[in-house]
Amino acid sequence: MMRLILLVAFVAVAAIAITGLLRTIQDVTQVGVGKDDEFMPAKFRRITYVLLVVLLFGITTGWLGAA
Repeated sequence: MMRLILLVAFVAVAAIAITGLLRTIQDVTQVGVGKDDEFMPAKFRRITYVLLVVLLFGITTGWLGAA
C-alpha cells in the first residue's frame, strides 16, 4: 500500500513540475514575440555560434582543458 501511495505522490509531483515548466516556456515565448533581435549583426552571431560549437567539441573530446 505504501508503494502505491509513493507512486501516486511521485506522479503528482512530476505532473506539477511538467505543468510549471510548460507555463514558464509559454510565458517566455510570449514575451519574446515581436522583440527586435538585431543587437548583433548576423555575421558575428554566426561566428560566435561556430566558436561555441568548437569550444564544446574541444572540451568534450579533451582537446581543450585537458590536464
